[in-house]
Amino acid sequence: MEKLAGIVKRITFHSVETGYSVLKVNSFQRPHEELTVIVHQSKVFAGATMDFYGEWVNHPVYGQQFKASRVVERKPATANALEKYLGSGLIKGVGPVTARRIVKHFGDKTLDVFESSISRLTEVEGIARLKLEMITKAWVEHQEIRNVMLFLQSHHISTLFAVKIYKTYGNKAIEIVQGNPYRLATDIYGIGFFSADKVALSLGLAADSPQRIQAAISHVLHHAREEGHCYLTLQQILEAVAELLSLADPAAIEAGLGEMERKQELKVRLLPDESGAAQKCFYAHSLYYDEQYIATRVSEMTGQPRWLDPGRLMQDLEAFCRQQQLTLSQEQRQSVLQLATERLSILTGGPGCGKTTTTRALVGLLQAKGREVMLAAPTGRAAQRMSEVIGLEARTIHRLLEWDPSTGGFKRNELDPLRTDVLIIDECSMLDVHLAASLLRAVPPQGQLVLIGDADQLPAVGAGNVLKDMIASGVVPCMRLTKVFRQAQESLIISYAHQINQGVLPRIASPFHVPQVWQEKKDCLFIDSEEATAQELRFISKVKRLSGEKAGKATGKQGQAAEPESDPYSQGSDLSIPAKFSHVDLDALLEARSYSQELKEVLRRVHPWSSLHYGLSAVGMVEKLYEAIIPKYFGRGAEIQVLSPMTKGSLGTHNLNKVIQEKVNPPAAGKAQLTVGGRIFREGDRVIQKRNNYDLNVFNGDIGLVSGVDNEEMELSVRFTAGEQEKQVNYSKENLLELELAYAITIHKSQGSEFETVIIPVVTQHFGMLFRNLIYTGITRAKKLVVFVGTRKALSLAVSKQNTATRQTALAYLLQGHGRC
Repeated sequence: MEKLAGIVKRITFHSVETGYSVLKVNSFQRPHEELTVIVHQSKVFAGATMDFYGEWVNHPVYGQQFKASRVVERKPATANALEKYLGSGLIKGVGPVTARRIVKHFGDKTLDVFESSISRLTEVEGIARLKLEMITKAWVEHQEIRNVMLFLQSHHISTLFAVKIYKTYGNKAIEIVQGNPYRLATDIYGIGFFSADKVALSLGLAADSPQRIQAAISHVLHHAREEGHCYLTLQQILEAVAELLSLADPAAIEAGLGEMERKQELKVRLLPDESGAAQKCFYAHSLYYDEQYIATRVSEMTGQPRWLDPGRLMQDLEAFCRQQQLTLSQEQRQSVLQLATERLSILTGGPGCGKTTTTRALVGLLQAKGREVMLAAPTGRAAQRMSEVIGLEARTIHRLLEWDPSTGGFKRNELDPLRTDVLIIDECSMLDVHLAASLLRAVPPQGQLVLIGDADQLPAVGAGNVLKDMIASGVVPCMRLTKVFRQAQESLIISYAHQINQGVLPRIASPFHVPQVWQEKKDCLFIDSEEATAQELRFISKVKRLSGEKAGKATGKQGQAAEPESDPYSQGSDLSIPAKFSHVDLDALLEARSYSQELKEVLRRVHPWSSLHYGLSAVGMVEKLYEAIIPKYFGRGAEIQVLSPMTKGSLGTHNLNKVIQEKVNPPAAGKAQLTVGGRIFREGDRVIQKRNNYDLNVFNGDIGLVSGVDNEEMELSVRFTAGEQEKQVNYSKENLLELELAYAITIHKSQGSEFETVIIPVVTQHFGMLFRNLIYTGITRAKKLVVFVGTRKALSLAVSKQNTATRQTALAYLLQGHGRC
């Protein structure tokens, strides 16, 4: 491997999930150049002095880059690097300004001062006794973990994670990591199996050791859980582990499974395969018992309907409807009456079918009968909406069940159930197996439970498909609303959502074709637009590069024109044009002055209503809608949410967040900002929480606004609002990895939420995620407006394609009376 040594000038991109980082480095070997280094590293600080080991590669778009496969951190090599390093968040209390003053005062003796006479820091302007105490405490902690950090960095773990590991394990960190490096993957957020495995191998663990095989089995099961599966078959585990570890011995993997089963680290259930024969299916311990508990409790509850006089019930319902001036359809009326009499029941149906009105009537009827009713939903936004339309306080499920940090579980359970007669839960398509089991544990012994949701939406982010499985079992009484009400039929959002759900491609108007749709406030529009594919980008880049080289050759050394050459794009030229681009006018392509013009020249066919005719690619169109067009017609205060099928690509959430942030919340004098792993957070930025954090009382999918930035402490303040409830959450640097910009979020993250206006990019670069239920979920997130941006071909592809990747769950099977324990 080649070696490149230098100082990290800045981090231009960093993925928290994969560690993929793009760095700008001032190299010692090439001091007058700013070089691009690509590396997979959990964390890199600006100002760090690094030795990179790898190879030079040539990227078709971004040019020459150094691709590093190993990194070794050294002491900062210059005063400027030291200043950046100290101010990068390494030491609490030392931000960029304080770091600059310290290095200016002490120069190259700075680290010696920190190590041997830290009290001298009071010589620096702005460091008084209290601040010195804070810095000293942080530096002492830093010194205590230096051995740990050196040990971990020698095994490819970065500074930030070394700090987190030390805080988790204390002085036993080296002992614990040496004893079982795979604990890092389960105990430390942000470190996965692959990072832990690198540590294990560098510690000398054999590639086929039982410890490594069992860790790989746990990883495979965990990955399956993230994909929504509750279990994997024996064959699936053998294949996945063999591929992951490059092992050819299935007996060693089976032995690992047997040992984990003996240690109660996983559970086995016999389930029928496609032929009906019993096969071994392996569960993570908690998932097995959660699924079993749901099946047992549901069976108990469905066997105990409550007896109520139907005639009297009907009279009470009609009285409530007259009082509230509610009109129910026959379908809704029958649903209310049955829901009121069942211990456990489901109300389902698509948008505009009256689930909310039915729920409101049900609550009124139950209260008239003297029953105490509680309302809840998986997300804050869903709970807020439920409260508004029903007129009774609704809480999030996590708030309802009361998380107890001391036990790592919910306070409400069989021993201390909820104090209510009836519990009604909305947006139940979001319930995963763990949350559903926790909910059922908290239902009082004689309590009623009503589950409401649309089973055709995306399933839960976590494991399982609880609502769909309950309906499919045929065991749980289910009321399905099918009639779309006249008022709802007037909404294009609702009409098109039902068409999409039935596999019918709606004919959506284009504002470039019919401009008056903006004034008419049509609530669903389609803007035809394009983004270049990787192949098209390479072609454009090659044409421009070769054109520049030809121009250089055609000019003499003294600037005199050389003899005319043959056409540089003729058959014998360096540029062989693929058949796919034979239609391209190369002169017109070279004369293009913008990306949208280049794209227009390369495409074989441009839609007559395409935004490219107005100089806007799909990304530019999304940006324009967000920044100018929607605010013009719906007001500057209108909530706008971009919902993308994916995180990657030019129309993925990562790129769109950067583009929109720079447009609507650019850097400005007096506006504080904080850079974390290449991501910039500014005051006023829209952000989303990526995981449940019970200590901070914020949960996966919560959206807020950055209200304060503290560069000295490396902290952010975020204001989360749900209805009239508002909370301010302070994020320390350890928790900042849990935040992302939220101008654009994935459709999966939008579940349970509702936004005033929604923009949905839909292009073929998202091919792998284009499914009917994804688009159906996205369109139903909007209250006032949906604008699709992309190609009708991509939308047609999504509408016609069902997601056939069935989640592996056993709940329906268990509910039907099979496999009871």
